[in-house]
Amino acid sequence: MQARVGTLPAMTYRRTRDRSPQTSALGRASLALLLALAIVVAATLVAPAVAAASEEGPAGLTAAVTPAAITYPGSAVISGEGAPPGATLLLFARPAGQPDWPTGPVSSATATTAGAYRFSKVKPSVTTEYRVEVRDGDPPAQAEVRLRVRPRVTASFPAGLWLGGSVRLSGRVEPAHPGGSVTIERRVAGVWEPLVTGVTLDGASRFAHPWKPEEFGFYRLRARMEADDDHDAGASASRQVVVNRPNAHRVPMRFAHYIVIVRHEYRLYYYERGVMVRRFEVALGRPGYATPLGRYRIYGKRKPGGGALGACVMFYRRRGGIAIHGTNEPWLIRRPAPRRYSHGCARMLNSQALWLYARVPVGTRVHNLR
Repeated sequence: MQARVGTLPAMTYRRTRDRSPQTSALGRASLALLLALAIVVAATLVAPAVAAASEEGPAGLTAAVTPAAITYPGSAVISGEGAPPGATLLLFARPAGQPDWPTGPVSSATATTAGAYRFSKVKPSVTTEYRVEVRDGDPPAQAEVRLRVRPRVTASFPAGLWLGGSVRLSGRVEPAHPGGSVTIERRVAGVWEPLVTGVTLDGASRFAHPWKPEEFGFYRLRARMEADDDHDAGASASRQVVVNRPNAHRVPMRFAHYIVIVRHEYRLYYYERGVMVRRFEVALGRPGYATPLGRYRIYGKRKPGGGALGACVMFYRRRGGIAIHGTNEPWLIRRPAPRRYSHGCARMLNSQALWLYARVPVGTRVHNLR
């Protein structure tokens, strides 16, 4: 029992040792044969494909236009790739919608060694289709793009007017569209809405329309021309027009802060956006030091003013150091007019001067009236 059991491993070992070299050699030979057959088959399949690719000529010619749309008289660039290196490319153009291409090109270019090309400063006056052709390729190739053109619309609108008055809204369209029409639009809550429609262009492609607003406020306006067969829609730059609400001193609404001093009244008026907020009694220039007339701006502020300048000072005319300020003599301002006590400045009660000081920034306009 022990001998038989002891011989089994030895016999098994000999079989495995004897057969392993034969099996390994056969496997290596089979693998080599299979690899050889695979190489032959691959060569047979690839060779026709390579030949077919060489017969197709250049890769597909591409074309792109940047930007895709221009405003007259702007320009664009047409570029692409896929042309044979050094080939001549021809650019043909036709107005959009036309059935036939012209026989002659409008420009030509030469492809780079990488097959790229570029046509610069393409400047059509109407929406135009372009064809790029390579005729000396094998086979010839072509690509097409479309460049949209918007008309150039300019508008001349006034900065402001008074409610009850009338102005002319005018402008021009290029290229010329005699007999065409534009719409004057107003922006309301972020949306452009028609304000005046059917404004006709004259023979010089200009327009002018009288406008008498019925409400005061701020109007953001522009002129717009709708699309036609030759152009996309175009619009002018927008402009804010202020329709002022009438007030005693004709202070425009566009100013956030505005000061009016009426010399014969000995009063100072403070306005915000054309609305009078508060009125103050003031002392003004004594004989020989009259408070100056005219339009100025506050160029400097200081708190406290000190001495005769009182609690604070707001300077508005450099020559003479003319300012609006508080006072160390409040009883003078409480007297009835005329109050001719200063060297040209407007003196206020300190509490009122501080109230005004807190509201008017440097740059606030000061208008002194007779």
